[in-house]
Amino acid sequence: MSKKFPIDEFDSVVAHGGRHRVRRTGKTRAIEFFRVAIVGVVVAAVAFFGLKLIDSANLFAAAPAPIETISAQDIAQGLEIGVIDATNVAGTADKVAKALVDSGYNVTSATELSGGTSHSTLKNTIVYYFDTANKAAAKVIAASLGAYPVQQSTAYAGAVTVVIGADYK
Repeated sequence: MSKKFPIDEFDSVVAHGGRHRVRRTGKTRAIEFFRVAIVGVVVAAVAFFGLKLIDSANLFAAAPAPIETISAQDIAQGLEIGVIDATNVAGTADKVAKALVDSGYNVTSATELSGGTSHSTLKNTIVYYFDTANKAAAKVIAASLGAYPVQQSTAYAGAVTVVIGADYK
């Protein structure tokens, strides 16, 4: 205080220190606690359900993953295929075997049909399959050669056997 002025009633008041707040009771403390708890629960619920909503939505519209399927051609390419030449033209079995190998098939043998001293001639080309599980594969092989008939036969030991007849082109 300044020393130039005389002392009056305002100078005799005791100085008040610190912050001037109302004293907190147990009731006000409980109300404050529950307010903070309710706000926390509301924020957590909004965050939880918001993230669930975002997570279930497909934000990046990507194409679904392709389902891997095995085609009859894939099965046919894994089978052992035999080629038998039943024509009078030499080298036909080798030619057909090469065509099948170039198409990706597994040709294990290429021989001529033995029926005595000379070539035996069959009229029609037929693709034989040993087991019914190989029927679709035999159809694929027959189609790759030129739409020949397919038959089941136990006469040939291989899974699929191509018997080349005179009608082969």
